[in-house]
Amino acid sequence: MANFLLHVLVLALCVLSNQSHGILTDSVKVYNVVDYGAVGDGLADDTQAFSDAWNATCQSSVSFPTMYVPQGMTFLLQPLTFNGSCKSRNITVQIDANIIAPSDPFAWKCPGNECHRWITFLNFNGLFISGSGTINGQGTNWWGLSCQQNKRGCGKKPTGFVIENSNNVYIDGLTFVDSPQMHIAFERSTWVHATSLTIQAPKDSPNTDGIHIQHSQNIIIDNIRIGTGISFMEYSFFICFIIVTTVFQLRMVHHTSTLARSIVGLVME
Repeated sequence: MANFLLHVLVLALCVLSNQSHGILTDSVKVYNVVDYGAVGDGLADDTQAFSDAWNATCQSSVSFPTMYVPQGMTFLLQPLTFNGSCKSRNITVQIDANIIAPSDPFAWKCPGNECHRWITFLNFNGLFISGSGTINGQGTNWWGLSCQQNKRGCGKKPTGFVIENSNNVYIDGLTFVDSPQMHIAFERSTWVHATSLTIQAPKDSPNTDGIHIQHSQNIIIDNIRIGTGISFMEYSFFICFIIVTTVFQLRMVHHTSTLARSIVGLVME
């Protein structure tokens, strides 16, 4: 696992260098979502462009393909699943822009009209997600939605960012804000390393857990800054070997923060 993470980190640095110099090699190629029609003005629906860029990345025959979301732009996405049944097992998703969900819950285009997730990465074995970008679920209007208003307000609201049924995943540097419900979920996955993330939502936002982990094992979480409306981390259902170290739990309302350092080995049945 350590060798895998080192390999992927070196790869990401090489990809960024290639982006800045406009160089492509036989083993590394960058697929920019703008080249596939993404507008990035925060108004146009860029879901199809992201899907097309992902398909090109996933089907790439190079060893180290990268899907690139460029900085200085804001991309509006409907619920979208990135399927990891790809040719390469060394895929990078570099996110340096703002990605936003529709602000109106009734504008979400959800499969079967059930909005349980926004962005999902499914069935990967080798994935590096990094960047300086922000993943904004724009959940404000979801938080106050009730069953009396619409059935979308009943029960489970969308989780912002899901890693499911995947192995050897590394997530680094991103900021997550205002998810309709949980910000990040790791489900049925192994060897996931999340580092240098920031997760924020107002203190009165309901059920906006920072990270939710279930049916997973060998999860490493470090250098995470979390300030949300409920628990900063939640575990449930068959969790084995979770390491948590250097978590900053932000309490913005008091303009202070507390540092918790812990290493947790947790087994739940």
